[in-house]
Amino acid sequence: MDLKENFAVNLSRYRKEAKLTQAELAEKLNYSDKAVSKWERGESVPDIYALKNIADFFGTSVDALVEEPKEGTEALRKNRKHSWRKRCLISLCSIGIVWLVAICGYSFIEIIIPTLKATWLCFIYALPITFIVLTVLSAVWGKRFLNKIFVSCLIWTVLAAVQVSVTVFAPSSVDNIWKLYLIGIPLQGLVVFWYFLGREK
Repeated sequence: MDLKENFAVNLSRYRKEAKLTQAELAEKLNYSDKAVSKWERGESVPDIYALKNIADFFGTSVDALVEEPKEGTEALRKNRKHSWRKRCLISLCSIGIVWLVAICGYSFIEIIIPTLKATWLCFIYALPITFIVLTVLSAVWGKRFLNKIFVSCLIWTVLAAVQVSVTVFAPSSVDNIWKLYLIGIPLQGLVVFWYFLGREK
């Protein structure tokens, strides 16, 4: 196990032995319960100052907090597996809602205004909205690599949606529409730069 996993298991054990909830421990340490939850899931570790405060609070040493625990590894693995399944379910439900709205929008427009042109564009616009949702979720969960992939997909699906819209509503501009994708090149470069810049921190 790495340091994050060691600390996660040890912190959880010390907290439970002290009969404290994550919220109670967070309050005593002047941190948010979200921070304590992330520590116990092995997603992050506090800075050295906070580590010292936690060690003092539990009457132990920093070494004891980060050394490999004798037990608890299986519990951490189960916790991570459960967390991963929960996030997948939330993501699928969120995407499902986006596409449900797109289908409802398409159906209502077809019923109420049957003469309206290109109602199928509802599905084209649902693609970038899907990636907006996934970008937000991956940012909230701290999944940096996935976040950059979803941002990239968002850029190109927005450009594709604009291209399709222009092709449908202004067919005279189709000859030069490919130039639209030139906008995506520097944007994609910024996403790659943003990713590698974040890795150095």
